[in-house]
Amino acid sequence: MSGPPSAAVKCLPSSAADHSRVPSPSGEFADEVPAEQSSAAAAPQHPPALGGESHRPGIARDELQYVDSGVHVRELIECATALLGTRPVAAERMLLQALGTGVDVLSGEQRARLRSLVVTAIAQQPGREDDLAAAALAAAGGWADISVGDAAHHTVIAARIHYRGGHYRSAAALFARALSRGELPYPQEEIAVLYEQLGRCLDEGRRYRAAARAYTAGAAVIAGRTQWAELHADLTDAADRSRQSARHPGAILRAWVRSSQPDGGTPEHR
Repeated sequence: MSGPPSAAVKCLPSSAADHSRVPSPSGEFADEVPAEQSSAAAAPQHPPALGGESHRPGIARDELQYVDSGVHVRELIECATALLGTRPVAAERMLLQALGTGVDVLSGEQRARLRSLVVTAIAQQPGREDDLAAAALAAAGGWADISVGDAAHHTVIAARIHYRGGHYRSAAALFARALSRGELPYPQEEIAVLYEQLGRCLDEGRRYRAAARAYTAGAAVIAGRTQWAELHADLTDAADRSRQSARHPGAILRAWVRSSQPDGGTPEHR
């Protein structure tokens, strides 16, 4: 981002001095990030030099630097939040800058929230699936010691991306990690589908017994729920097929060979 830091975060015209500033995201950063006493429009174009006299008497050099850093991070967050729905590339850039410069002024939870916003920004940019998976895992790591549910949710985001991309081994590991925590903030039927996707990943890796256990676990989640009877039956059938595959792996190979022939017959010997 070119130009001085203060210029990079000017989202509002100077007429915004009437307190019509960009709203803080859900107010979660309002309490802990140091706030400037004057309005955003009255902020200086450049941070005051720490080597000379300060325009804010009574504030020590290190305190002044801390406050200036907090003001800059606050402005980055506010602008990024305002741009998130319309200019996700710019929002992502500002959020990453806030994460980089706000190490000393952001709490662990605030950093985790920013990483979640980075995931939201990248998700609106088609063709960046790998970056989205990486950002989701970074967010999961940020939430790990704060909220098990949020950490699991972001792990699922990464798992689904790997699954759609055909990376079944890594997807299986991520699905299993998320499901093992037991605090996914999803309805039961969606958790059952996650077990189904885990089972398919394990089937692809010829881990049939583990796949059968995944399908069975998914069926158990929605057992007795009539509105999900069809999904329950699908999971039960998939578990039976995986157990059959574990007992007779050669039969599965022969069935695949037959299905791959145009006439359903066996391949010719040449």
